[in-house]
Amino acid sequence: MERKTLVLVACGKELYRKYLLEQIASEYHVWLISTDEVTWQKPLIQGSIKVSDYAFDAIVTAVDNLKKDFPVHGLICWDERFIMVTADVAGHFGLASAGKEGIRGCRDKSLSRQRLSEAGLLQPKSRLCHTLAEAQAFADAIRYPLVVKPRGMGGSIGVALVKNPQELILRFNEADAVSHQGAADFQNGAVLEEYIDGPEISVDGKIIDGCYQPMFVARKRIGLEPHFEELGHTLSYNDPLLSDENLLTVLASAHQAIEFKNGVTHTELKITPKGFLIIEINGRLGGDLIPWLATLAMGIAPGLIAGRIACGDPVDAVVPKKNLNAAISFKYPEFDMTVDGVTLPAPEITRDAQTYCVQLAYPGDKLALPPSGYVARAAYSLSVFNESVEGDRLCRQLLEAVTVTGSPLTEPVL
Repeated sequence: MERKTLVLVACGKELYRKYLLEQIASEYHVWLISTDEVTWQKPLIQGSIKVSDYAFDAIVTAVDNLKKDFPVHGLICWDERFIMVTADVAGHFGLASAGKEGIRGCRDKSLSRQRLSEAGLLQPKSRLCHTLAEAQAFADAIRYPLVVKPRGMGGSIGVALVKNPQELILRFNEADAVSHQGAADFQNGAVLEEYIDGPEISVDGKIIDGCYQPMFVARKRIGLEPHFEELGHTLSYNDPLLSDENLLTVLASAHQAIEFKNGVTHTELKITPKGFLIIEINGRLGGDLIPWLATLAMGIAPGLIAGRIACGDPVDAVVPKKNLNAAISFKYPEFDMTVDGVTLPAPEITRDAQTYCVQLAYPGDKLALPPSGYVARAAYSLSVFNESVEGDRLCRQLLEAVTVTGSPLTEPVL
């Protein structure tokens, strides 16, 4: 049977996204639309089209050019910045997608809160504030602490905890400034939310014709207060939350509320005394190599699942083919620096666990902690383990042996 053609819009960094490209390339002819030159992707794709930007018209023209030679069966994107335009282009060509409303229900954090509230789901008090004066008035009404976040960014970029009026001025201005890195529709101002305490999780799920099914759950570790940088994740093949009826009801109701039609999502939630509270829904697979953890622990291929949905192909129920667990922890620098060197410890391999480190930063790279920069990681440790060991602890212990040296930065990297 001849392979179908799947178009990937943007690709991301090799260390974080290569495994997804490998997974979709195992079953589809992949064409890459990118503003960058093709490098490591070349052995995995059929060809590429370089565009000047990721605007709707540019991507439509690129797909039209491909369609002159062969059918295009689907479009896929896992870059937060371009998921909306990709869904719009897919809709333009009548291909499977989240839908115009569904993808905006993910991307627009203010709209998402509105839709979830209208559906009666547990929500923090929140408001989109275009000016600092609006933010100050809302903060006085709901009281501190609260959370400030850009309207349309992902990956915890620009998100911060605020405990008093002085901090609000600083964090609102930071969120407003960082919003200008994202889509033009979501620039200026910030979303303010009531702070709700509780452990955090993420759930990656698949949605076909509006029907939601969870694929895997990751337990999250957050740090670098007042910001919410993700320090690590732990994933189990048989996490009990995968069968928690309350969680499944919340997730299904939330995706119905935003009218998400076809695709995959990465939903972040808090577990509170009142129930599961959705932090945000992202219209893509999770970052931080979470889908890779699922591949290692469960034996599934999240990238391929996403590709099949994008092409309208049948997708089986997600059932673990492996009975393992996996954890990842990220190494941040102690200060904003230009990296001189990163030293990794030797892997630790036993009968019950395999733990190793991977270098992410190299001499000359600039790493800046929030608010000067975000996701400033020098390395990560990853552990795959069975239930007889504390793999998360092993993962963090090995990470502690990573050393990062460098000289202080004199200016922010943003």
